[in-house]
Amino acid sequence: MTRAALVLLFAALACPALAQVAGPTPGEIVARQQAYQNQFQAQLQADQLQHLQQQNAGALATPDPGVQAQAAVRQQQIQQQIDQNAALQQRMAAPDSSPTDISSQLQQYNAQLQQLQQTPAPAR
Repeated sequence: MTRAALVLLFAALACPALAQVAGPTPGEIVARQQAYQNQFQAQLQADQLQHLQQQNAGALATPDPGVQAQAAVRQQQIQQQIDQNAALQQRMAAPDSSPTDISSQLQQYNAQLQQLQQTPAPAR
């Protein structure tokens, strides 16, 4: 072996970190992508809930007590989902949150949201 090759070999053995390039693992990449998708889904649900709340506001303001009562119940359901969404977004911000668990919770909330969207709003 030449002297230069021997020096390089000893240098590589002494500093194995120099021989490796650090970067995210495939699992870390998938988790990061899932976290971004979760953030997008949570924001989309928040926007949809805000829209439902705005639609319901008119029924809350109507002079008909029956419509007001229906709108109040609907408002309570919407607010409950808004609170769930906000709590989930806080969990997502925690460094130890699991993107897979969050995704599962978002799917459940999405099913509840779809059910709420399919329920007709009180007629004014």
